[in-house]
Amino acid sequence: MEIGTKDSGTVSIRVLTANDVSVTLLTEEKFNGKVIHPGPSANRVSGEHGLSMMITIKDGGAGKRHILFDTGGLVGTIVENCTQLNLKLNEVEKVILSHGHFDHFGSLTKVIPLLKEGSELYISPHCYQQFYGAVPKPGVPEIPAEELAEALKKDKDKFIVNNKLPSLNKKIINDLANEHGVKVIETSEPVRLDDGIITSGEIELVDPDEVIKGIYIMKSRKEFEKNLFRDETSIYINIKEKGLAVITGCGHCGIMNTIKHAQKITGINKVYAIIGGFHEEWNPPELIENKVKYLEELNPEITCGLHCTGFTFNKIMARHPSHTLGVAGTEFNL
Repeated sequence: MEIGTKDSGTVSIRVLTANDVSVTLLTEEKFNGKVIHPGPSANRVSGEHGLSMMITIKDGGAGKRHILFDTGGLVGTIVENCTQLNLKLNEVEKVILSHGHFDHFGSLTKVIPLLKEGSELYISPHCYQQFYGAVPKPGVPEIPAEELAEALKKDKDKFIVNNKLPSLNKKIINDLANEHGVKVIETSEPVRLDDGIITSGEIELVDPDEVIKGIYIMKSRKEFEKNLFRDETSIYINIKEKGLAVITGCGHCGIMNTIKHAQKITGINKVYAIIGGFHEEWNPPELIENKVKYLEELNPEITCGLHCTGFTFNKIMARHPSHTLGVAGTEFNL
């Protein structure tokens, strides 16, 4: 897919909601202004289990355009954090939902009424499915989908996570969007959001084994399906002479699959930045080590694992100079 380019310095990404907040996290000089932590400006910013980022495009005298990637969790933290970070939701032109989990769509019903009329909401039709978390304890093998109902009935003590996830209600979203003049666009295909910026569409699973285990599609109380996360959407930004910035929500398809898909559909192999949730909290250190080695070979300038990335990944990735931490209010200047 023809993606085009963005000049260096014309795109910034601001973390609106994240699991962590900090006023003492120091901006690292090694990034030369490409990564700026909020410092005291985050003294009234709140954290939550969720993720949301604002992508701002600066094109000379044409002003600024804003793309919102996810809306955070169920608490509505995004609304207050935008006020504290001096960002306005009524300036957003496009909203992209990364997938159908509550920690990414949670505040969508609070955000839609604040958007300007004519703005667009891009969402995969698979986001409306009912998902179920059934994560086995360490040492317990993954339960096949066709055996899950019986295992949940007889072997509940095998799971560290065992619950139905809050689902996204299609009628509520469409009714609210219609009421406020927001256009809902359901698609599983890549979409060109701006010159140099596209969505991933459904992410190709080059390595199916990298897909996160423990989350299923729930068809009924007795019927489950293997979840290949066909709802997962990332954003790819091509920065001129620097390469791709890969922006993820949770990365359930696997961060390596997500990057390889980006390279395939754009024809660009060079990776400049990787920012978002990588969902490594449930993976063992040896598997994380393999992923870190893969990223080290890509040698990006910025690597920031937010939200569900996990302590172990960040600990191992910290050996590479691209690594940085991200909190609510962190800004990336691409």
